[in-house]
Amino acid sequence: MNSSSVIIPVPRDRRFYKGIDLFLLWAGGNTCLATIFTGGIIGPRLGILNSIMIILIASAIGGFLLGLVAVLGERKGLPTMVLTRNVVTIKGSYLASILNAIQLIGWTSILLYASAEAASQALKALFGETPISNIMVWIIVIGVIETIYTIIGPEKWILYQRIAVTTLLIVLAYETYALLNYMLSNPIELSFQANFTDFLWSFDMVLATAISWAPLVADYSRFAKTSLGAMFGTWWGYTITSYVLYSIGVLAAVITKAYLGDPTQVAISLGLEMFVFIFIAISAITTNLLNIYSAVISTMNVFHKANYRVLVIFYGGISTILALFPVFFLYFEEFLYYIGSVFVPLIAILITHYLYLERIKKPASKVKTIGLISWITGISISLLVVKFVGFGATLIALIITSIINVVLLHIT
Repeated sequence: MNSSSVIIPVPRDRRFYKGIDLFLLWAGGNTCLATIFTGGIIGPRLGILNSIMIILIASAIGGFLLGLVAVLGERKGLPTMVLTRNVVTIKGSYLASILNAIQLIGWTSILLYASAEAASQALKALFGETPISNIMVWIIVIGVIETIYTIIGPEKWILYQRIAVTTLLIVLAYETYALLNYMLSNPIELSFQANFTDFLWSFDMVLATAISWAPLVADYSRFAKTSLGAMFGTWWGYTITSYVLYSIGVLAAVITKAYLGDPTQVAISLGLEMFVFIFIAISAITTNLLNIYSAVISTMNVFHKANYRVLVIFYGGISTILALFPVFFLYFEEFLYYIGSVFVPLIAILITHYLYLERIKKPASKVKTIGLISWITGISISLLVVKFVGFGATLIALIITSIINVVLLHIT
């Protein structure tokens, strides 16, 4: 990959993603243990029916915001962090890029550890204690495979994604069927009283998880052939899989009492060890190749002459080492708050700028400075809400940051 290709718009004749390709890309990327775990966090607090209601609303809103970022990527032909250059200054975009690379390697290590642990448990249930059921072995194996696959680049992922996501959906459909059968044979309470705080907290958790993907979106939609394909492929590839995986996490956590709706525990209790092993092996790669690729693209926004393959190997190696010492995994909920505090205000500014404020005739330097001020203000507000309220930071940061950015540009 030519380093200059990151900061130069992708020509129309080099666009290779149709809407269905982006749908499968995001369906594969979102189909992972972390999505199930988030549903598993929500389920015990709200009950099944309340959780599903929140999931339907918040996932659709989050997916829509991802779709808007996808349109920006398609229109400009640039990755997300490069788009922020015109919004929060070039130096501001460098800071965003570095923070994005950190969060992506954090996600990669979380998913790598969780996937290796699940693969290990599934194989222990099948074959007992053997060398192939050692968690360290699977961290290294999956880490190496996802790194190698990331090296080949997004153009060559198309066929793999079609096969992989189809397989994942079949496995998920079977596990959902098994869960529903278990639920019908063991009557449980579908809904229980939840307070307003729990509803807001759960909504914020789902929305923050969606927006954690936003800094990656344009990295792929810049290769989209049409705006419509970019919008709906991204939106519904993410949203539909969110509906399915969050719901599995909720059902598993409430029905089987599995910790965070862990599908490995559920699979073992229902006799589905091999199914979950297939899910783990595929989903870890379909998700982490997006994380590693976008960490590299973000880094190349700062260091234009960096070698793509060297960066992939570097980040693949770092995430594998971090998975061996799972710091990010142990602080998963706090990690989501960090992501929301930093990137929700940035995405709010990005969307309002390119869809509305770009039409306002103001000097570029003033627009960027105001964008940077709005971003810093939004981060501060978000952190204060997390500290003193404990929930609601995502929605509040989205609304207030957008208003501040628009108002400042109109009155200055």
